[in-house]
Amino acid sequence: MAMRKALLIFLLLLFFGGLKGQNCSVSVSADSLTACVGDTIFLAATGMSEYQWSHDATLSCDTCASPYIILSDTASYVVVKGVSQVSQMATNGNFSSGNTGFLTNYTYNATSIWNEGTYAVGPNPNAVHPNFGSWGDHTTGSGNYMLVNGSTGGNKILWRQNVSFPPGVQVTVKWWMLTFVTPAGLLQLKLAGTNIGNGASTPNSSGVWSQTSRTFTVPASGSAILNLVTTSAVLSGNDFGIDDISFQYTCESYDTVWVAPKSDAQILLDTSSLFACDSLCFKIDNALDSSGLLNYQWVLSNGIVDTTNTFSHCLSDSGDYSGYLLTSSNEGCTDSVALPAMRVGYSRKLDSLVISNDGKYFANGILVLDPNEVIGLSAHFESYAGSRGLDSLYISYDSGNLNEPGILPSQLAHGWNPVSLSQEPQTVCVYLYTADGCVDSLCQQIAFYPTITSPNFFTPNGDMINDVLEIQSTNTERLVQRVYNRWGQLIFETEQPDLFWGGKINGKPAAAGVYFLEVEASNLYTSGRPIMQRKAIHLMK
Repeated sequence: MAMRKALLIFLLLLFFGGLKGQNCSVSVSADSLTACVGDTIFLAATGMSEYQWSHDATLSCDTCASPYIILSDTASYVVVKGVSQVSQMATNGNFSSGNTGFLTNYTYNATSIWNEGTYAVGPNPNAVHPNFGSWGDHTTGSGNYMLVNGSTGGNKILWRQNVSFPPGVQVTVKWWMLTFVTPAGLLQLKLAGTNIGNGASTPNSSGVWSQTSRTFTVPASGSAILNLVTTSAVLSGNDFGIDDISFQYTCESYDTVWVAPKSDAQILLDTSSLFACDSLCFKIDNALDSSGLLNYQWVLSNGIVDTTNTFSHCLSDSGDYSGYLLTSSNEGCTDSVALPAMRVGYSRKLDSLVISNDGKYFANGILVLDPNEVIGLSAHFESYAGSRGLDSLYISYDSGNLNEPGILPSQLAHGWNPVSLSQEPQTVCVYLYTADGCVDSLCQQIAFYPTITSPNFFTPNGDMINDVLEIQSTNTERLVQRVYNRWGQLIFETEQPDLFWGGKINGKPAAAGVYFLEVEASNLYTSGRPIMQRKAIHLMK
């Protein structure tokens, strides 16, 4: 009688207990589309959660449900692959509907599972077996789950459902288990009569929920008879709960949209931004109409309109320009595109480079400076209200540079003082950069007077210390030294810059006392005006 009852339950499962999987099919809004070359064609796919479009390089988005393409003259079709990550509960997989939606070889008893091989569906194992604890279900903590006193017969179907899935997909079956009394129970998931993976043990500790999963491939029929079979035959323990049986799988499907171009009026421009300082001349061609078969209308934001197939123009007013191109073919197709962004920058003008120095003078266009005086560098320039931000001032010279990045639009000058320059002939340049990157510059060649440094005394006593009247000089090409005695008689003269008076007159040591030194230093830039120094010096012994 028990066998007949079990057989009847299995037959009912086959006919009524099956769970139908979600539909696995992607569909497009239209199977075929026609349009003009260059037109935007909007696509749409439904039925899945993820999409992968391919076979057209102009796809605006290859993972969107509704992308678009720009139709080319070589376009033929677009393929969409739909993917859905399906997660669904088994029929009454959380047992919230009680003892329904599944088949079993276990004996159902709603009030007691004292005997092995029995089960109940409820919220509390202690309510159906006084030796079991009170543990809530996995779903909410207060709902139903399957309460099982494990069979000692081994290999007995505890739970069974017939589920429909897309043929060939990989399905992961997941369920939660809780041990009432140890030792743990042991279950085997089967596809019909074939094991899916290894056996799954319930938790080794009582009162702890643990999830288990197994993965299988759906047969070509799409029908999967799934069995949870208890395999333990122990009498002690082997008591547990089952809850939240679910399925997860990835569903894939393909569809195709056929596209056909009607005519040729497309545009391909170089969209690189155009920029120049003070004036901009450009030439723009449609790379897809080398034969000039289309009708053209080029429109620029300053009011310029051109109907030739090549747009050539020069802009001299600073500012930003935009525009667009309209084309049409003799077959009625049109296209339009924005022209590349254009900007004419303005070079903010420098008025002067000022090199301040007491004693400076010009010699053949070269500014000659006195190195003994303070040197300052500054620039004067125009104000420019059209600046797009802060401008910057940069001054370069042989030994370094100066930079001021915060020149205001209304500012007229900026400078640095003092500035240390190497005392070599060089070129000083100032650059005024606008925020656009335009630049104006001025340069000035500079040179330096010679410098002379001479001692007040010397001691020609042969101790190798301060034995000669050494003259130190810089920027000197010619150095004339003359030494006079107190009666104005010339006792030493030389033009050699590395020869100095050693305190002798006619080869004999001069007497200690006061003598008079006259030095003339000159270079290429003194222009017949040598630097002179006259002073008294003391010869000491």
